[in-house]
Amino acid sequence: MPFREFHYRWEYDLESSPEQLWPLVADTNRFNRDTGVPAVESVISESKGLKNARRRLRLSTFGIPIEWEEQPFEWVRPRRFGVVRRYSKGPVAELRVFAELSPLETAGNNSSSPKKQSSGTKLVYEVWARPKNIIGLIAIPIQIGVISARNF
Repeated sequence: MPFREFHYRWEYDLESSPEQLWPLVADTNRFNRDTGVPAVESVISESKGLKNARRRLRLSTFGIPIEWEEQPFEWVRPRRFGVVRRYSKGPVAELRVFAELSPLETAGNNSSSPKKQSSGTKLVYEVWARPKNIIGLIAIPIQIGVISARNF
């Protein structure tokens, strides 16, 4: 029985430019730590020279082993990134993450120059998660919808 996919979206208007925010937003290891995701380890040692290869990763939370294949990230510096994870162990079937940084524009304050000027960034962070079983159906809204959202 397939379960419905959960979708979470956060939007923030920030004062800094996309270029200034990129190193912070794109640091996914730091983001995972800050939002309470346990330490992740590689299942198979990563091959040299395969920077864009899929990776098998794992973690354990509440005694539940979770393992997934992480597809290559899509990076468009300093505008967006995204990744897809397909899980082989644990309560989640698939997780997709997409972050986008768009310049906020304001009308020029000089009447002779109606040009729009950049005045910050709109950050949109989205997560789609599909449970594999009843535990995932319960865990996803708690982990992503409550714990990660609170720490975001």
